Amino acid sequence: MSSLKFVVSSLDAIASSKDAQKNKKLGELANTALTAIKEQDKLPDPDIVFAPLQLATKTHNTQLTTSALDCIGKLISYSYFSVPGGNGSKDNEEQAGADAPPLIERAIDTICDCFEGETTAPEIQLQIVKSLLAAVLNDKIVVHGAGLLKAVRQVYNVFLLSRSTSNQQVAQGTLTQMVGTVFERVKLRLHMKESRLNLSHGSNEAVDEVEQAEHVVEEADQDQGQGADTPATELSEQAANGGKLTLKDLEHRKSFDDSTLGEGPTTVTRLKGTRAQDDNASVSNMSVQSNAQQEDNDALDDEDEVHIRDAYLVFRSFCNLSTKVLPPDQLYDVRGQPMRSKLISLHLIHTLLNNNITVFTSPLCTIRNSKSNESTTFLQAIKFYLCLSITRNGASSVDRVFEVCCEIFWLMLKYMRPSFKKEIEVILNEIYLALLSRKNGPISQKLYFVTVLNRLCADPRALVETYLNYDCDQSVDNIYQKVIEDLSKFATTPVAITSVHEQAYEELRLKTAAASEWQLKPILPPSLTVARIITQPEAEPDYPKEYAIKRLSLEALVEALRSLVNWSAAVRTDSAPLRSNLDEGTQNPSMDELRPSQDPSMLDNVSTPLASTPILEDDPDRLEKEKARKTALTNAVRQFNFKPKKGLKLLLRDGFIPKDTPEDIAKFLLTEDKLDKTQIGEFLGEGDQRNIDIMHAFVDQMAFEKTRFVAALRQFLQSFRLPGEGQKIDRFMLKFAERYVLGNPKAFANADTAYVLAYSVIMLNTDLHSSKIAKRMSKEEFIRNNRGINDNADLPDEYLLGIYDEIAGNEIVLTSERQAAAAAGNVPAQPTGIAAGLGQAFSNVGRDLQREAYVQQSEEISIRSEALFKTLFKTQRRSTKGAPKFIPATSFKHVGPMFDVSWMSIFSALSSQIQRAHNIEVNKLCLEGMKLATKIACLFDLATPREAFMSALKNATNLNNPQEMLAKNIEALKVILELGQTEGNVLRESWKDVLMCISQLDRLQLISGGVDESAIPDVSKARFMPPQRSETQDSRSSTQSKRPRQRSNTASRGFSHEIALESRSEDVIRSVDRIFTNTAHLSGDAMVYFARALTEVSWDEIKVSGSNDSPRTYSLQKIVEISYYNMNRIRFEWSNIWEVLGDHFNRVGCHNNLNIVFFALDSLRQLSMRFMEIDELAGFKFQKDFLKPFEHVLADSSEPTVKDMVLQCLIQMIHARGDNIRSGWRTMFGVFTVAARESHESIVNLAFENVNQVYKTKFGVVISQGAFTDLIVCLTEFSKNLKFQKKGLAALELLKSIIPTMLKTPECPLSQKHNPAVADGKSHQKSPDAMKRTQTNTSVEEGFWFPVLFAFHDVLMTGEELEVRSKALEYFFDTLIKYGGDFPPEFWDILWRQQLYPIFIVLRSRPEMSNALTHEELSVWLSTTMIQALRNMITLFTHYFDALEYMLDRFLELLALCICQENDTISRIGSNCLQQLILKNVTRFTEQHWTKIVGAFCELFERTTAHQLFTAANITATAAATANDDLDFASNGLPPATDTAPVESLKINGTEEAIADTDSVQDGGPKTVDGDVRAPGAPDTPLEEFKPSSNLQQQPVVVTAARRRFFNRIISRCVLQLLMIETVNELFSNDAVYTHIPSTELLRLMALLKRSFQFARKFNEDKELRARLWREGFMKQPPNLLKQESGSAATYVSILFRMFADNDPERLKSRPDVEAALVPLCRDIVTGYIALEEESQQRNIAAWRPVVVDVLKGYAEFPEDAFIRNSVEFHSMCVDLIGGDTRELSMAMKRVLRRIEEVGLAASGRRPSVTSEASQQ
Repeated sequence: MSSLKFVVSSLDAIASSKDAQKNKKLGELANTALTAIKEQDKLPDPDIVFAPLQLATKTHNTQLTTSALDCIGKLISYSYFSVPGGNGSKDNEEQAGADAPPLIERAIDTICDCFEGETTAPEIQLQIVKSLLAAVLNDKIVVHGAGLLKAVRQVYNVFLLSRSTSNQQVAQGTLTQMVGTVFERVKLRLHMKESRLNLSHGSNEAVDEVEQAEHVVEEADQDQGQGADTPATELSEQAANGGKLTLKDLEHRKSFDDSTLGEGPTTVTRLKGTRAQDDNASVSNMSVQSNAQQEDNDALDDEDEVHIRDAYLVFRSFCNLSTKVLPPDQLYDVRGQPMRSKLISLHLIHTLLNNNITVFTSPLCTIRNSKSNESTTFLQAIKFYLCLSITRNGASSVDRVFEVCCEIFWLMLKYMRPSFKKEIEVILNEIYLALLSRKNGPISQKLYFVTVLNRLCADPRALVETYLNYDCDQSVDNIYQKVIEDLSKFATTPVAITSVHEQAYEELRLKTAAASEWQLKPILPPSLTVARIITQPEAEPDYPKEYAIKRLSLEALVEALRSLVNWSAAVRTDSAPLRSNLDEGTQNPSMDELRPSQDPSMLDNVSTPLASTPILEDDPDRLEKEKARKTALTNAVRQFNFKPKKGLKLLLRDGFIPKDTPEDIAKFLLTEDKLDKTQIGEFLGEGDQRNIDIMHAFVDQMAFEKTRFVAALRQFLQSFRLPGEGQKIDRFMLKFAERYVLGNPKAFANADTAYVLAYSVIMLNTDLHSSKIAKRMSKEEFIRNNRGINDNADLPDEYLLGIYDEIAGNEIVLTSERQAAAAAGNVPAQPTGIAAGLGQAFSNVGRDLQREAYVQQSEEISIRSEALFKTLFKTQRRSTKGAPKFIPATSFKHVGPMFDVSWMSIFSALSSQIQRAHNIEVNKLCLEGMKLATKIACLFDLATPREAFMSALKNATNLNNPQEMLAKNIEALKVILELGQTEGNVLRESWKDVLMCISQLDRLQLISGGVDESAIPDVSKARFMPPQRSETQDSRSSTQSKRPRQRSNTASRGFSHEIALESRSEDVIRSVDRIFTNTAHLSGDAMVYFARALTEVSWDEIKVSGSNDSPRTYSLQKIVEISYYNMNRIRFEWSNIWEVLGDHFNRVGCHNNLNIVFFALDSLRQLSMRFMEIDELAGFKFQKDFLKPFEHVLADSSEPTVKDMVLQCLIQMIHARGDNIRSGWRTMFGVFTVAARESHESIVNLAFENVNQVYKTKFGVVISQGAFTDLIVCLTEFSKNLKFQKKGLAALELLKSIIPTMLKTPECPLSQKHNPAVADGKSHQKSPDAMKRTQTNTSVEEGFWFPVLFAFHDVLMTGEELEVRSKALEYFFDTLIKYGGDFPPEFWDILWRQQLYPIFIVLRSRPEMSNALTHEELSVWLSTTMIQALRNMITLFTHYFDALEYMLDRFLELLALCICQENDTISRIGSNCLQQLILKNVTRFTEQHWTKIVGAFCELFERTTAHQLFTAANITATAAATANDDLDFASNGLPPATDTAPVESLKINGTEEAIADTDSVQDGGPKTVDGDVRAPGAPDTPLEEFKPSSNLQQQPVVVTAARRRFFNRIISRCVLQLLMIETVNELFSNDAVYTHIPSTELLRLMALLKRSFQFARKFNEDKELRARLWREGFMKQPPNLLKQESGSAATYVSILFRMFADNDPERLKSRPDVEAALVPLCRDIVTGYIALEEESQQRNIAAWRPVVVDVLKGYAEFPEDAFIRNSVEFHSMCVDLIGGDTRELSMAMKRVLRRIEEVGLAASGRRPSVTSEASQQ
């Protein structure tokens, strides 16, 4: 009964009150209720109790009303109005339910009716608020719909209208609690829905449910915004109508929460059945006794939607309240009801969004569209109202309104980006970013929005998605880039500031949380009561707000960099799998990523699910291409705005304009907003036909149908800016008039009217609105100007006056120019004149013009933004594509392109501040930004920004000015050192900046330690020095004596002790050491960059200090250190590193400062010794590489001491690490090879001794490591040293001794052949050298025999000492003869090509050796070495005939080359060697061999036949020079020095036909070149008779040098032909040659002799030709070929006689052919001899006599049958010869005649009288 006391007491008070006595019904009802309570001892039917309470609230008795309201509120709290009545009451209630609203709704109406405005008693106001709060907060009776809105509205009214401050405060808190409860219930229902899904279907099916929900949301995108045009209305009962919810949304929020499940409703069936009456349903009774498990999901979803609809209605109501436009007088009255209404609405919107962001973003939070009954997400439903609220208030000039809108917008940007993609763009561009660009924008508002941008920059995901969705979208402006540029502009704006201001800002900043620490926390609106809404004015900060903006902008830039680093670093930790997924274009979200989340703090880390999309939306490559295309368009547009024609070319080239047609170009000019209207006008106004065509197409694309003339003209002039030139304007107006009349044919009489009127309107617009015109045009003047323009008729005056008024009231001006002027804060032009000026002065009294201007701008912005949004929503509603696709950020790869487009703005801000600012906090901030920027640039390999930031950091250290260093410089140094530690793998070329700073730090430490600054030059000055320093010692000492005196005083005065201590602090030293020690952990490529940078810095140190006695070698020492640290690297990496370090040691080792050189060599020696400790595997060559600098230094240094040190270093290594040397032997021998060429005896001796020692002790290792060839080359160089012949001979002996040693050494594969016992033990092993040969397919002989033989070959070819060459030649051929028996044919081929034949290459290409030898040396070499080599070649061939017989043709070619030389000695030696070749091997030759030999003779005879004898007399001097090239002896392109002729084919097969062919060739031989053939009957006057003396005198003049060379070569041919004839004669004087040569080949050879004989005879018989040659200066006497003719004939006849007399079966076969050739020849010889005149041709007779004798002797030996056949002919010859002049001839004739007598006459029986007569004669 105690719980009923408050009811009884209230009813008692009502019953006993005077109002009850006056109002009998009230008293009765009160007593009835009291009686019922007493009878039942409990609360009776709720209607019985409620009736007196309801009447009591209408009594106007404050106390009674308050008591009644209190009782009603308590009963609601106890859920009394949900308790059913007694028996039959339920039926009565249901019956009444159809007519009367539920009791709880009547109770709320009763409470609300008690408020009668601001006159209501404060006690009643307070009780109303309390009771309504109880009604809304009750969880058993949940108020929905109209009842809820009524309660909220009434509390809102109390807050707004109450005069009691306390009541206002309570009402505000109650209102906040009410709406918060509504959204909390929705949040609870979402938890329950998620739990229900999970519990009923399991986790997997729950995911399916969520995916279905998302699918619904995605489908909703296709019909987005259908309810966007719902009008914004005031809060009223009609707001309860939820039937117009048709907006759609994209966002889907996922997670899981295990919150407690609530009880199910009991009114589901009623809700389901009466969905159409949901608007009037106000109560959902929730009973504990209801069984939630029996409710189906649809019923639960319906109840969920009831709660969501409540939230929607409440939120929409406050949005509508906030959008009310206030007049200026109310705008700044903060205590006025309109302003308080706006503020409470905006703050509640912000509070609801902030505290219940999950409700807005969850995909499970949906509401049905009353039209289509389709689900729409809550966020999509409220989108229009929320955007409208921001557009109406975002640009407010009231700071409090602006700030809360900023916060609302921040929540939209932070959590609702996907659904508000286009809206965010409009809001930013039109409101907030425009505010930042506006000059007269309030500084406080700019400051506040910069704080919002600070938060954006601190949110990595938001920042990246801003870039992806706006900067990579060609259709929108760059938001991210614009934000960064604006922040950079603010950060670089100069602000006058003092240290006091800075200190004040720092103190305030410490109390403010950083943007990166912002997080979602529950909030409450500030107190907005009349008393508290105007807070105490805060004291203005002790610093300018501009400075705060500057600092915040700088912080924002740094936060942006930090976000980019964090975004890339978060993925980089596990980059490998992510990259692979991204590359494949697929991504499988985990289960957690697919869960709807109710925790907004996790929102940043949730990726948009991609399971429903077939391709990855976040494709970095595609987006980068889109960004590149957008950038290309921007650049092309910028170019167009500068030079239209060039810009148009770019637009066409890049495809932004599809075709180069006027229509396509005009369409682009008309639709692209970014084009400058002025440039469009200038371009279209040009007089070129192409421009005119484009202008016509441009105007033709405008539609003026059913448009008034001025409106059409405005539309026309909005598309471009009219140019100032009259002709251009004329063309535009003509086309406009034509187009307008075409669209409006009834408007004017013709197009001329429109043309003139358009001109007139433009002039009027200029006249009325130009500030330069003092007297304006009047209306009468305007009408008068347009008389008779309508085809000689007038336009109506009313029409013209209307035009005048419209232009006067609304100037025709480009919208873009008006907006630009508004953004710039330009005040509109004021009327001029005295009266206007006075009126303006009086009207401005007491006005804040700047504020009014900004209010006006704010209104314009709001109007424009609202119009844009309405257009946007209409476009989205009509579009079939749905909402713009939002791209979620998932890839770290976007960071690179983002940084690439913004780094310059960031760099300008950071670099300028770090240079100017002295505030340590600002410097730390800038350094932090530079560090982060460098990390990004390094990670994405952006070389230009990386170099820029690193260079800026290096400059910020100021290490090159130690006296001027400050604390901020040390901080910069620490940042560089930190980057060196953390970013080592990606610093690349920027390592030089780090290492340069370290070098400078070492210099600073030395100077601060007391070292004279002048003794340590600044390394940074190395780039200003010449490449090589060549100062003398005197000049260096003089400069050193001057410089210390200049700097010593400044150093002692100005050096900061604190800086000195800081530079030598443990942290700094430890950081430096860590950089060098950490090199062991760098990647291989990074280590190469590090090494290259360190060597460059080291070289700079040496360049600037190389002239000092104590040069700086800090970095050189560090090179040695890092080499030790990196000893354990794999050899592949070390090779790349040493390629850099080795080059540096090469350069340093050749420096002119010996201290540097010795230090470098010693360092190199230490490193080499350390490297030697590490075993090198077979096949590697790292030792070879790192010893290379020794070879380079030795070769390039000119100091004997340096050379000596190099050798000493190697010797020490051999002694200490000889067993570990592998591939290093090759380089060591390379060093010794260089030393072998030295001119210093000590160097040569030291090198030779060590080579000898290595050979004796390490020969096997040398072979096994593949250094055998290098050893041979080394000894070869010793052998060729001209200055030390003894060493050369000793080296040759050593080379010779190597051969037997090599054959005995087990490591040499050749030892297996020569020492089988060793081979057995080593057969299973392979040396590295053998492995290498296997890989390169090199034979054993090539690996070992070839180098040794080539060494001898090299010496004999290029050695300058004759003795050394002779020894080398001897050893060369001795080795071949001694060991050549084991050489395979392939190796013999190699030897021939590369060693044997090249000995004689000088005969073919003499310049090859003449480059190395003088002419005299070459002559000596030819006459000694080469001749001996040629003889040795024959010996070699004979010795290894069986092995080399296949090379016979090569030997023959070589001998032919020798024979065909102008040098007679070489020719005869060649001929002799040819004879020796044949004679020594005659018994071994086969028929094929003889064919080759005879073929060689054929070629030789042809090459030595002087065919040019018949043309030489007719060739001019010029032609002679050309003909020299045709006289080469060589058949295969021999050089001119060998003087050989082209070869004609010679086919002789030993038959008569072939010989006849040859004769015909000769007979038909070449005539004179100039065609000097005499005509028949012409006088045959010999040339000799025509002025012989004059000819003799003229000969020296005619014979030029070229002609003389030509003649000499012809003579050489003749001489060589004689030599060949002699050779054949001598060969066939040897019986063995004759015996073994086949008859066919012998006949071929005879044909050559016959041909030579006939050629000589033909020339000798041509007396005229010989005389002409003599006159031409060919010889000193007339030439003849007598020796050739007689010699060839004698040899020919001799061999033929021998063949004819030979009874060998083979010869017998050819006897008829021989006889047929022999007898005519003998007859010719004898006949010719007889014809000789004894007196004048004694020389001829002497030459031919032996031949005739041989003929006769030969005939005397004929076989009998042949002798008889030819006896008559020979008898007549003998008769003709009777009277011969010599005894020899007589004896020959006697023998013939006697034989005739014995054979011929005896056979015929005749008397031998003739013989006796002959004998007597």
